[in-house]
Amino acid sequence: GRPSAHLTLRRLSPVQPEALAKFGQLPQSCRHPIGHWADQTMHAHLQNVSYQGGQLLIRQPGKYYVYTQVYFRYPTEGSGAQALGHQLVQCVHLQDSSRQNALLLKGVGTKCWAKDATYGLHALYQGGLFDLRAGDRLFVSVSTLDINDGDEAGSYFGAFRLDG
Repeated sequence: GRPSAHLTLRRLSPVQPEALAKFGQLPQSCRHPIGHWADQTMHAHLQNVSYQGGQLLIRQPGKYYVYTQVYFRYPTEGSGAQALGHQLVQCVHLQDSSRQNALLLKGVGTKCWAKDATYGLHALYQGGLFDLRAGDRLFVSVSTLDINDGDEAGSYFGAFRLDG
């Protein structure tokens, strides 16, 4: 079948320091890689694409639509004035076979929530069409780990080949 993947975020856990190196150099605005996506649930699937430690591995070259959505949560309780305005950034990176990173997509949202709000939620979606080669790896990084996890329909990451 045609290569495709759809991964969901079930539980967010920070990437351990020893595992950070595999993601390479990341921009300051997207310095937190998402290192664990669910790939074996009712909402997720992999077909002729591999997944390992936060990265999709492309096995067949072609034109792929790559997409992601992250459902950010920003609690205001006890955070003071800083909570009223917060920049949310998500990035999709391509890492080639020589482990060089290229930024494919970057989404930014600046949210301001009311002082009396107990929390705020905001989803950032982005997608684009890219020529990918066998051996390319894709991954997502974000500006903050304040993400509404546990909602498999809210945060996801995937790719599918359009040609061939």
